[in-house]
Amino acid sequence: MKYEFDTTTGEGSAIVTVVMEYEQDEEGTYNENIDEVWFEGCNVMGIFTDAQFKELEMEGTMRLSSHLIAEADEAKIAAYEG
Repeated sequence: MKYEFDTTTGEGSAIVTVVMEYEQDEEGTYNENIDEVWFEGCNVMGIFTDAQFKELEMEGTMRLSSHLIAEADEAKIAAYEG
């Protein structure tokens, strides 16, 4: 599965789009990895330092978790109202 979000990174706080891939089963999510990082139409995945990449990974994992919780909550509300 894929999850995409916009964030800022680097010295100038450039806005980039991060595309993460992950797998999910009844236990939760796993294998969360950044697949692509886009800036102005170019995939800039290889230009980050290890520290910048780890920061993007941590942010992505936290955002993905929040996104999945919100989706589950919305599904529960829809089921309750339906």
